[in-house]
Amino acid sequence: MKNLSDSRLMLLTGVASVLTAVLLISVKLVAWYLSDSVAMLASLVDSLMDAAASLVNLLAIRYSLVPADAEHRFGHGKAEALAGLGQAVLITLSALFLLNESVGRLLSPQPLEATTLAVGVMVFSIVVTLALLRLQSYTVKRTGSTAVEADSLHYLSDLAMNGGILLALIGASFGLLWLDGLAGVLIGLYVLRAAWQVGHHSSQLLLDREMSADVRQVIASIVAEHPLALGFHQLRTRESGRTCFIQMHVDMDENLTLRDAHDLVESIERRIHEHFPEADVLIHQDPVRVSPKVPLQGPL
Repeated sequence: MKNLSDSRLMLLTGVASVLTAVLLISVKLVAWYLSDSVAMLASLVDSLMDAAASLVNLLAIRYSLVPADAEHRFGHGKAEALAGLGQAVLITLSALFLLNESVGRLLSPQPLEATTLAVGVMVFSIVVTLALLRLQSYTVKRTGSTAVEADSLHYLSDLAMNGGILLALIGASFGLLWLDGLAGVLIGLYVLRAAWQVGHHSSQLLLDREMSADVRQVIASIVAEHPLALGFHQLRTRESGRTCFIQMHVDMDENLTLRDAHDLVESIERRIHEHFPEADVLIHQDPVRVSPKVPLQGPL
């Protein structure tokens, strides 16, 4: 998998997400038809929502990877943030629905169809979801994809939900009917919190929030490495998909030749790309009358 490009890895993960949802829909449909379990029906409906969300996510990933064109000079990376925001809304609605149903079940416990088939299907669902989450975790760590991260959260909530349903099915066989409602409430609160985190992160990307202070400190250190750089100011950063945009003004001696000034900027850009390969860097050269060289300064 290390030989795959980041773009192909993101697409592969998106396809795997859709196929996983289709597989789970198939087995849960059979289990629900044979067991007539309400808990299984709820899990089936959730998987249908997963399939729709994963398909939209895959389309968003493909669109975000389209190179910049005449109408989108900065690329299409924000499609990932839009997909993440949409996922957050969908997850929030699912969590609110789950909380509503779980509180009612907690106040008025009801017997469940705790069949061996239903338990087997839930175990299978958990194993398959864990495998997908492992792939998604690797992809997010390597590419930083917002869309894959949001989809991963969606399946993480499904994993918790499937675990709760499995617990309820097993508990029902021992007469612990209240476990169904309690598990649902705890899962719903967890999913709601996670949905807020994804929604906040996605909205900040759409609003062009500055990158972290650590990133800006790295940029400052790179500029400080060059003896001809007298300082920098107006550093601005933002992210769009996998691309980060870095803009700043670099101060240099006004007596530098055009060639030396150009080489200085090129050198700084190369060092920035070593740390951020997908960066789009724009540096403005500011001539400064100074002798001797002043200490490097630059607001972060």
